[in-house]
Amino acid sequence: MMSTKILASATNSDDADITDDPAAVTGVTLKMAFDSSPVWGVADLSETKSERFTSPESLDMVHRLRRESSAVLVGRATVERDDCTLTVRRVELGDGKVQPVRVILDPSLSLIGGDYAIMKDGLPTIIYHLQTENLDETLKGTSDAVTFVGLSPSDLDNRSSICPLEVVKDLETRGLRHIMLEGGPATALAFLEARGVDRAILVRAPIEFEIPMPAHMDEDTMKRAGLKMIGSSVIGGDNVEYWTRDGLFWPNSDLPMWP
Repeated sequence: MMSTKILASATNSDDADITDDPAAVTGVTLKMAFDSSPVWGVADLSETKSERFTSPESLDMVHRLRRESSAVLVGRATVERDDCTLTVRRVELGDGKVQPVRVILDPSLSLIGGDYAIMKDGLPTIIYHLQTENLDETLKGTSDAVTFVGLSPSDLDNRSSICPLEVVKDLETRGLRHIMLEGGPATALAFLEARGVDRAILVRAPIEFEIPMPAHMDEDTMKRAGLKMIGSSVIGGDNVEYWTRDGLFWPNSDLPMWP
């Protein structure tokens, strides 16, 4: 493992106390949104620009979940497509709280040199990539707020992949105990196949895309990942499913009290 631009502090003193609390939420929470089509569409390929398709209430829930997380993780394609910031904005952050650390899986460092907000807003960000030579030259001009961590390929037969479990392990060493996995579908599927997801919140909007981009996920995918659905609710017209690892209690017990 190789790391440059070491992150000075990912959490404040309050966060440190939270990670020592045995009742605190830990592990990986997946949040994904789909249309109502049988292929679980995550975007409409008939549109030239990705648009929000879930309800305002569901978006508020996403920001509450971000607030409850020490890190928010996405794949490179999500940044390229959405130019996202992954910050808490729709709800109050709260006194003494800090924005979650943004985490990006970018095996080939494709984002370097791009004009992305997340790379230049000065908030702590960690980018996991595959180990490469001449890294210092590649990273010239990047923000000091961005930490780059090089990992070995997860599979010798697939030298372009990063092991999700290695990422989670490294984040834990940095004091980041609760990770919100926010997509995209390829990254979510990699974590599910590695059985690296502890709980999931799946939002199904009451619309069907004209040309849905399939998530290549279904209920069997969730079950193979060791998850079971423990309940559902309706938030702003969206159907929301709650999945958790067998034997793992849902935070705050009652659905949908958390997040």
